[in-house]
Amino acid sequence: MHVAAITITYNDDFKFREWTDHYSVYKDELYKHIVVDNGSDTEYITLVEKAFTGSEIIRRTVNGGCTGAYNDGIRLALSDPLIDAVMIIANDIRLEKGGVTKLYNLLFSDRRYGMVGPVVLQRDSKLIEIYGGRIHPWTLTFDHLFANIPVTEVHEEKVLTDSLPGGMNMAKRSFYEIVGLQDDFLFMYSDEIDTGIRARKKNLLMVATRNVLSWHQHINRGQTAVRSPMAGYLWGRNEVYLAKKHFGPGVILSNILFRLKRSLVTNLKAWINGRTSDEKRFWWYYLRGTFAGIFNITGFPSRIS
Repeated sequence: MHVAAITITYNDDFKFREWTDHYSVYKDELYKHIVVDNGSDTEYITLVEKAFTGSEIIRRTVNGGCTGAYNDGIRLALSDPLIDAVMIIANDIRLEKGGVTKLYNLLFSDRRYGMVGPVVLQRDSKLIEIYGGRIHPWTLTFDHLFANIPVTEVHEEKVLTDSLPGGMNMAKRSFYEIVGLQDDFLFMYSDEIDTGIRARKKNLLMVATRNVLSWHQHINRGQTAVRSPMAGYLWGRNEVYLAKKHFGPGVILSNILFRLKRSLVTNLKAWINGRTSDEKRFWWYYLRGTFAGIFNITGFPSRIS
C-alpha cells in the first residue's frame, strides 16, 4: 500500500492544532504526506514546516485556490512511480483510525473503481453530511443522498455516486492518468462536479462507503454562517462554465436560466426580509458570477472579499 495524502493550507493558524490532531490519527498509514501551501505568510509556513518535518511541503508563491494547489500535490505524488493511490484530505476533516487502509482496500477491490470516499458526517455527530449523490445536468446541482440521516440508520455499506467530496477522497493513480488533473480555472467550488462528469465519460466508477467514517469539522475563521462573497461569485461562475464545458446549448441555457432565477429571487427575498448584509452580498456576487460565466469573464471582481 503506497498512498500519498495531499492537504492544502493557507494561513490556517486558527485551526492548526485541530489539523495536527487529525493528521496524527492517519499518518502511520501513509507512504507519503504532501502539504501544499498556497502562499501563506512567512510566520505561518515556518509553523507548518516545524510541525510536518516528515512531509514534503510545496511552497506556492501565489494562491492557486483548491484546484491549483491540489494539482501541484497530485503532480508531485505521480512523480513517484511507487505511489498507487492518491488521497485528498482537507485539514478540517477528521478520519477514523484505520480509515486509509479500509479505503485503499475498497478502491482496489474492483478494477472499475476509480475513486472512493468515506461517509462524511456532520461535525462530531452521527448525522450524515454527504454519502453519495446525483448530479443533475439540467441544473448542475449535486443532490446529497441520506443527508441529515443518522449513519446508524443507513444499511447500504457502499453506494455508487456521481461524485465525491473534493476535500475527502482516494483515487487510483490511473484515475488521474486517465481523467486528468483538476481544472485550474475553477479555483475552488464545483470542482467535484467537474471531476465526476469527466470520470463518468471515462467509465470510471465512484463509490462511497459507510464502513469508513469521517467528520467535516467546518473550522472557519470567524465561524460565520454565511459564505464569503468570493464563494458566491465562484459558485455562480463555475457552474455556468461547466455547463458550457460539458454540455450542449439546451443544457447551457437551462443552467443559465436556473442560476439567474435563483440569484434574482434570493436577492429579492434577502432585501424584503431584511436579511443580513453578508447574505445580501453573497447573493449579489452569485449573480455577478453567473454573468461572468455567461460572458466568459476571467479573473475576479476588484475589492471582493
